[in-house]
Amino acid sequence: MGALAATLLLCVAFFPTGVQAQTIYGFEDGLGMLHTSTRRVDARYKELCTLRPGQKKPDHAALVSALREKNAILDTIPPGVGDLVAGLDVGGAAILQAAEGFLGAPYLFGGDTPTGVDCSGLTKAVYQRLGATLPRHSAHQAAMGAAVDRNMLLPGDLLFFSTDRTAGINHVGIFLGGGRMLHSSSRSAGVRVERMDTPDYMRWYVTARRIAAPPSAPAEAGLNASAGSRRVSAAMEPKVSKANL
Repeated sequence: MGALAATLLLCVAFFPTGVQAQTIYGFEDGLGMLHTSTRRVDARYKELCTLRPGQKKPDHAALVSALREKNAILDTIPPGVGDLVAGLDVGGAAILQAAEGFLGAPYLFGGDTPTGVDCSGLTKAVYQRLGATLPRHSAHQAAMGAAVDRNMLLPGDLLFFSTDRTAGINHVGIFLGGGRMLHSSSRSAGVRVERMDTPDYMRWYVTARRIAAPPSAPAEAGLNASAGSRRVSAAMEPKVSKANL
C-alpha cells in the first residue's frame, strides 16, 4: 500500500451518521511554506485528508507527504515576492520562516489566521512564533520596545505607518532587510513582501520599534535585544480604523 497511503488512512475514516468530519486542504508554495485551511480558499488548496471529531491534525511530515501525493506543491514563488526575497540574510529568512502559513494569505480586517489576516494580526502571530507577545492593534504595538532610527533597522523591527496623521498609526509591517518588509495590506490584496521605500510608504512612515526577544527565543530570529529595549507604555485603547494600505 505504501507509506503515503498509510499516512492518508490515518486521516480518512468512516463516520457514524450525524457526526461531522473536518476536511483539511492545503498546498506548499515556492518558498517551501505550507499553507493549510479547513476550507478550499482557492484553486491552489487541494484536499489532503479528513479528520473525525477529536482527531488531531497530522504532523508536518504527514501533511507534506499528502501534498506530494496530491500534486499540491507549487514550483513558482507566491505573487508579489519575486526577486524581493532573493538575498535576504539569516534574520530576514527567519522572519519568513516564522510567517509560514501566512505568506500569500488574503487581507481581512480584524482577521488573525492564514485564511484572512490584517496587518497587526500578522505581526502579532509572527512575533508569537518567535517567542514575544504583542498587543493586537498597531497603535498598541507602537508603544512597545525601543525606537529605532530608520538607518539602523534590523530584521524583525516593526515598521509603523499612518495614512492620516490626525488619526495616528494605522498600519504595521516587519522589516526583513534590504529595504523590504513583510506586511498584510488591503492595497496589496494580502500578505506580501514589498519595498518600504516607495513614495507612498515613505510618505506614510512614522517610526520603527525594536522588541527585545525573550531569553528562550532563538537569536537568529531577528528580534535583537538592545540595552534600551523595554515596554514604553501601556497606551490607551486605540481607535481602530481600516487603513487602505
